[in-house]
Amino acid sequence: MLAAMRAGAQVLRDGGTALDAVVATVIALEDHPLFNAGYGSLLNSEGHVEMDASVMVAEPMPRATAARKDKAQTKRPRHLDHIDHADYTVTAGAVAAVSRVRNPVALARAVMEHSPHIMMAAAGAESFARKVGIRLVRPEEMISERARERWRLRKQQAAMADAGAAARAAMGHGTVGAVAVDARGAIAAATSTGGVPGKLFGRVGDSAVIGAGTFAHALGAASATGQGEAIILTALCREAVLALDGGAPDAIARHAIAEIIDATGSEAGIIVVDRRGRIGYAHNAASMQVASFDAARGIRHLWLRPIATARRS
Repeated sequence: MLAAMRAGAQVLRDGGTALDAVVATVIALEDHPLFNAGYGSLLNSEGHVEMDASVMVAEPMPRATAARKDKAQTKRPRHLDHIDHADYTVTAGAVAAVSRVRNPVALARAVMEHSPHIMMAAAGAESFARKVGIRLVRPEEMISERARERWRLRKQQAAMADAGAAARAAMGHGTVGAVAVDARGAIAAATSTGGVPGKLFGRVGDSAVIGAGTFAHALGAASATGQGEAIILTALCREAVLALDGGAPDAIARHAIAEIIDATGSEAGIIVVDRRGRIGYAHNAASMQVASFDAARGIRHLWLRPIATARRS
């Protein structure tokens, strides 16, 4: 975790973009077998890796362009009313159910930057990877020994497990994500996962869904982990980021997790950053770790306590 944060922090120290920073951070996590993403991805019900990932970035437009836009378009969304600097443009990319790409987050970025699409899936996404110069590997090369052993153990205990238990088991070393704001004011988020252990072949979770597992906007950015179906149903990251118009990231993160508990009773975690660089995070799972960097305080690493899991009456 700390090595990944150092990679992202170094990008920002060197004057790199928020997008470069979140992608560098997530790639470092995808390359480590401890995390449920990239090489560490847990296996589906058939013993194969299927990975999801997404990126999104909000970038300030040049002031002259923003001024022309304001003259041409007087009706603006309510949640932008309090932004008193340049308007932002947003772009995103995602991949789902890929098995032959070592770093799915890099392919998600390529979809964003080199295609007219936002999401590509499975064999089509892998064919696109080859066209843009991303090396494909054999599917078996993506299976770590740790993931294989956990799959075998799960098969042995299948009669005692349910989907909810599987999702909870994944949370301890689960989905990876990063959010960042750079010196230019650009805001980015990236998320990557191998998904719920033992998931059905072809299942796609929230990490590939813009607005659910990943979201970036003029107000801030967010990345989520947890039970994907619940995160998709509640559009967790989008709701949290848009709420930044009226609150601090820490309070917004806690409120977002409380809302998902009330709506679905599910487990999730979220990291949030606003356009000023303030950070918030919260979860209601057994464990979740976060690391953060800013120029004033450097790098910090925390194991977070879960918030109360009882539904509000």
